[in-house]
Amino acid sequence: MSEAGTEKRRKRIRINYRRAACTLTLLILVVAFLVNLLSASAGTGEGYDSSLIREHGSLDAEAPKLTAGSAAMYSLDLDEFVYEKKADKKLPPYSITKILTTYLALENLESDQVLTASKNSVRELKDGMEMELVEGEKLKVIDLAYATMMMSANDAAIVLGEGVSGSEKAFVKLMNDTAKEWGCENTNFVNTNGWENKNHYTTAHDLAIITKHCLENETLRKIAVTKRYVVPATNKNDELELDNALLKATHKIKGVIGGKTGTWSESQCTVAFAFRDNGLSSVVVLMDDTAKGRIKDPVKMVKFSHEVTPGFIVTDSDNNVSEAWVKYGAVPKVPVYVKGLRYAYPKNKKASGVKVRTEFNKVEAPLEKGDRIGKYQIFANDEQVGQGYLYAGEDVKRGWFLSRFYVSNSATIVVAVILALLIAFELLTRKKH
Repeated sequence: MSEAGTEKRRKRIRINYRRAACTLTLLILVVAFLVNLLSASAGTGEGYDSSLIREHGSLDAEAPKLTAGSAAMYSLDLDEFVYEKKADKKLPPYSITKILTTYLALENLESDQVLTASKNSVRELKDGMEMELVEGEKLKVIDLAYATMMMSANDAAIVLGEGVSGSEKAFVKLMNDTAKEWGCENTNFVNTNGWENKNHYTTAHDLAIITKHCLENETLRKIAVTKRYVVPATNKNDELELDNALLKATHKIKGVIGGKTGTWSESQCTVAFAFRDNGLSSVVVLMDDTAKGRIKDPVKMVKFSHEVTPGFIVTDSDNNVSEAWVKYGAVPKVPVYVKGLRYAYPKNKKASGVKVRTEFNKVEAPLEKGDRIGKYQIFANDEQVGQGYLYAGEDVKRGWFLSRFYVSNSATIVVAVILALLIAFELLTRKKH
């Protein structure tokens, strides 16, 4: 090949390299653009920043001063006791006894089954709460259950026990057998209603276990937190309106899901209840308490529950937890924050046991800081334990034309400059050749 031909080919090769460089630059811009667009199209937000989940709560937390002589707190989330105060001391449960009576009745009888008050059930118990049933009076199981739980009717409890086992004595055996089956080693019942007897006793530890199991019955939980109920007229009596003693004792607490009170005098009071509060579920038992203490102590225990139960803070108001894609925005993403503390208590006591699911709205500019743009859900032990809203962490102004493809104004400027330089380079190179 002649020298002229060789030089001509070298020139052609140089021109091809130049064009290849331009093409590669454009290709990189297109790929970056498509990756951005596809990422935004695949989901409107990023996942929750799991590094923000941090440990909270300790079994060594300082306990509050209680009026109650004996107490226990059982974590339903962790399935273990997290606090006890003289919890193995044998004490009279009084009318908390009725929670087990009602549970066994609901488990063994149909709600609409009709029972008849016996001579034994209507015997007078001095100063005790009663429906004032009459021998031969007929009532449905569900009405007796409401009366037993809400007004703590002693006669109704006896009717339920006899309805299950045929006699109060036989039913008491069932109560004791059930308690032992649940692992209650320091409990002995001699009646269905908790009437004081030296051989009728339990402990805060055992009573927490009993309460836990009893509240697994959905109907019982519903009854336990009913504010008002009317027992229909019977063949012997007019209708009877009931108020809820438990709700009166725990009126300062939100999230009570069930329980029972017991009272013998102003200085001999008990209460057992379960509650849910911000990702935490627990059973609290207070025994050997006073009437005033039974109002104040539950509040202290609920407040204490988050301090003593090992778990995790999942959200707080001080951190951005994610990012969201913004269509038509001067920037393609906006930081996302949440409001308020949220907790979770996984049984494995590990952060890996906490899952947060985010769900974003269709986020479009303009945005103002604080605009609600989605929601989140917190899961532990395969159950949802919390939820809340996601908020824009900063203002986002309306963007230029390419913002509809999630391209920021600054990126648009960069692309424009690169394209202008490529065109200029191409034109200058052509003039030289």
